[in-house]
Amino acid sequence: MAEIHKAPDHIDHVEESAYAAKAVPDVVKVEGGVLLDAGTKNEYHLKVAKDGHTVLLPQPSDNPEDPLLWSVFNKHALLFTLAYGAFTADAISGECTALIVAQGTDWGMNPNTVNHANTLNILLLGISALFFVPLSTWWGRAPTLFWSAFIALFLNLGVALSTDWDTYYVLRVLSGLFSNAPPSIAIGCLRDIFFFHERARKIGFWTCLFIASPYMGPLFANFMLAGLGEWRPVLWLGLAMHALYVCTLVVFLDETWYNRDPAHSDQPPRGSAFLDRMLRVTGFWQIRHHKYFMTLRHSLTRFFQALLKPVLLIVYFNYFIAFAWAVGINVTTAILFATPVEFGGYGYNYRQLGFLYFTPVVGILLGEAFGHFANDFLAKIYVRRHKGVFEPEVRLFMAYIAAFLMILGLVLLGQGLYHKLNVGVIIIGWGAQVCGLVILSVTTFAYAVDSYPTASAETAGWVSFIRVAGGFSVGYYQQPWGEAVGYNNSFGTQAALVGLGMLLIIVAHKFGHRLRVKSGDIN
Repeated sequence: MAEIHKAPDHIDHVEESAYAAKAVPDVVKVEGGVLLDAGTKNEYHLKVAKDGHTVLLPQPSDNPEDPLLWSVFNKHALLFTLAYGAFTADAISGECTALIVAQGTDWGMNPNTVNHANTLNILLLGISALFFVPLSTWWGRAPTLFWSAFIALFLNLGVALSTDWDTYYVLRVLSGLFSNAPPSIAIGCLRDIFFFHERARKIGFWTCLFIASPYMGPLFANFMLAGLGEWRPVLWLGLAMHALYVCTLVVFLDETWYNRDPAHSDQPPRGSAFLDRMLRVTGFWQIRHHKYFMTLRHSLTRFFQALLKPVLLIVYFNYFIAFAWAVGINVTTAILFATPVEFGGYGYNYRQLGFLYFTPVVGILLGEAFGHFANDFLAKIYVRRHKGVFEPEVRLFMAYIAAFLMILGLVLLGQGLYHKLNVGVIIIGWGAQVCGLVILSVTTFAYAVDSYPTASAETAGWVSFIRVAGGFSVGYYQQPWGEAVGYNNSFGTQAALVGLGMLLIIVAHKFGHRLRVKSGDIN
């Protein structure tokens, strides 16, 4: 990585005081919230941003090796690396869903049977979060990211080289187990290197690529099937994408975990040379300084504490309900549009299916463009009206906008598929649903991280697991359900469930402060 600078130009150092000596000074702690605006006088001499009044949380140390003091380039290079890693994991997982018909033809198998490998791959993507998050706080963020990617590289190579179903099945399923580290622990890394007031926008960018990936994979695959007429090159594309991710890790990755309890003089030296950084990337530095990190027992305890906090259970369950239908839509629309017209479908070829997948991608971009500014705008308005104090519940206002878009999208999709309406109705419905989903995703991640900022990796890990847990089984029953009761009724029911989830958000919005204070922090 580039040389680390002690004082990036977005930090304004002021006179040191007893308050500023602590990472989270007592003076900024407010019941259920934090002081984010020090005012123009800054009477406590806190370290603030260049605007002169936004409090930097955590307060950066004077150690030039503190990740909060990395250069702007280093921080954003790692942000891009983590976003691309999350994108690659789900894009490779999603691209193979477009191959099942061609693979079934070559192997003489039912496409539904071939799809079992994809289903289990998705399942293990979610389960791996339960493993990677505690590992990252026990061993370190960097080695967890690097070695999981390194192992997944060879598993993806094996998938591309597979010539029979049995080999393909085993390697395809196992690749899911080692590919999900970036979606699982990236939020923890972002929390380590960005200040409190910066995180919502960074999470928004990361989420945009992350949520787009399951759609970009089939988009690439369908265009390649249309142009090349065979499915194996798609697997080689996935391998190349993952190889590029490993290269970005080698170039930009560094250990972001920084224990703020020891004094500056007691911090283990990191070094700025390439070899020093590679020792951190591969985990040997972490092994040498293992007492600097949490014990395995502590890591596991914190992880499960992040599941059991009442207010987090509420937002987790709402996200579980909302995300499930995105997976079902992805499966249903692809199958129906590929089905010949004489059998009740739209009769799309591979190229047309590829263009169809631009719909959710555009919806995601619109959701990110809106949320990128709206999240910070709402937070600034709230802080201004509450004497500089920020509370996480302000993030939940965006969830109502997300629910409206998702409900509208699901209703339009159901009516469009049931009545075989013009494809424009499907496009608007699908785009609205995905636009709402990306807004809700940023809201959920940001609220969880803001509520328990010292356990960002743990809370985000559970969100990542719930995302997959909600959608894993929907692919099995979404289409039979729609055919049995009508897509207008099945999608209408889904819209009603999203509305029901919003009642949970109302509960969190009204009682979240009280629940957080009563249940305490994650230690």
